Amino acid sequence: MMILIEALVSCSLLAIISWKMDVLTAPASVAAFVIGSLIWIVNGPFWVLLLACFMFIGYIGTKWKIDVKKKISVEESTTGKRSLENILANGASPAMFAILLSPLGFVGSISTALSDTLASEIGVLSDKARLITTWKKADPGTNGAVSPLGTFASALGAGTMAILSYFILGLSPLPTFFGGFLGCQVDSLLGATLERRGFINKSVVNLIATFSGGIIALILSML
Repeated sequence: MMILIEALVSCSLLAIISWKMDVLTAPASVAAFVIGSLIWIVNGPFWVLLLACFMFIGYIGTKWKIDVKKKISVEESTTGKRSLENILANGASPAMFAILLSPLGFVGSISTALSDTLASEIGVLSDKARLITTWKKADPGTNGAVSPLGTFASALGAGTMAILSYFILGLSPLPTFFGGFLGCQVDSLLGATLERRGFINKSVVNLIATFSGGIIALILSML
């Protein structure tokens, strides 16, 4: 009972703070509360701490030079708030791995989400973007486009989560790093192919990519 009370109180405070700080929309805050409470009850507070780190670091990346990014018509760079759809797309895979009691799958999926977020929000500022499939020059923010700046930001996001997961959960950083970094490349490949052709939307791309990052981290841990 004490764990349930701690989870509900702590996650409700986090959700309210996120909403008040304009990190999340109101519906997204509710979804974050539900996902966070579930993970806290099953796995404990440290797993939720990693989720909170992802959310706030991603928020900082979104806010960085947002006035410049607003002039570049890129959907994910026009606002600092995360929507309900975004929370579900990036939170479903971590929640699934958490329920399955798979810490590496959990951090691999979060690492992918942070890697992709920073790659998108920082990489959009580069004028050296190219499609990952054809290597043709592309406009900043094009689905499936990559750049040296975006790749660096992707590695920075995965590396940050690898370090955090090591100190918070005691997990090996290499599977987390490569799971996140490679999961981000899966996101770019899907964006350049299926998303550009209209077969799937950004939320589905994020869902598949974060799941892939968790699986990659698990596979690497076995090698």
